[in-house]
Amino acid sequence: MSNLLRTVALLGVVALPAAWLGLWLGGWIPGATLALLTAAMAYLYCAPVVLRLYRAREVDARSAPHLLAMVRELARLAGLATPRVFVLDEASPNAFVTGSRARRASLVLTSGLLHLLDESELRAVLAHEFAHVLRGDMLPASLAAAAGGLLAAAAQAGYASADDARAGAWAAPLWLLLAPLVALLVRVGGSAGKEFAADRLGAQLCGDPEAMASALHQLRPGADGPGAFGLAARYPAGAQLMFDDPLRRRGLLRLFRTHPPRAERVRALRELAGVAGAGSAPAVLEQPFER
Repeated sequence: MSNLLRTVALLGVVALPAAWLGLWLGGWIPGATLALLTAAMAYLYCAPVVLRLYRAREVDARSAPHLLAMVRELARLAGLATPRVFVLDEASPNAFVTGSRARRASLVLTSGLLHLLDESELRAVLAHEFAHVLRGDMLPASLAAAAGGLLAAAAQAGYASADDARAGAWAAPLWLLLAPLVALLVRVGGSAGKEFAADRLGAQLCGDPEAMASALHQLRPGADGPGAFGLAARYPAGAQLMFDDPLRRRGLLRLFRTHPPRAERVRALRELAGVAGAGSAPAVLEQPFER
């Protein structure tokens, strides 16, 4: 499925309840109006919703000069506007990019990622995220993460408001009912093929496939150990945004699998590094994607 079809499908899913409400209230005109307004709001505000859900804080050249310089350099190489950069106070290492358009992209890194990786590995991870922007993957993934995150937040609000046994009787199954819908949004927004393609294009952008493979290998303890990405566990729809799959796939979380196995990504990158070492890798970044 192309990114355009993914985006249209996700906007349709988001707008459908508003259309039904409008039809119930007054007919076709209110229904169409509410559907269009809901789709427009989802398009414009999907990134702020994701950033708010994950409690990201923006950094600038004063607080993170070296990081911002690296981001600006990669943006120049990719031919993109420099994105805003945010940091999550999260021990588990990961990164993602969110936004509705390339000019309004927001790059998000966890503090654990910044502490774990060396400069070449961090540059490779950033290049992977720029590849998602170049490929047009960012918008459908952001829509899925925002819509799924809001549904998860609604379920959590139900749990929090369940202050007696009777309330708990209806609040407890709420997430079980919402999980398949959230999983559907995630499946539309992300796919294993998109991650392989972003790995290849990102490795081409940074010029160092081995560094990206090394970064994936370095992330393994943080992703699989006891310090699993807690915020992604709270909002699993956002897991498909991440550079590395942050969730332990148990129970309902298996529904949210969109990343290929880490070992397969590492193997593909090291094969690409071997080709580059042989001198047959392209020297110029190809950009056959809409921005």
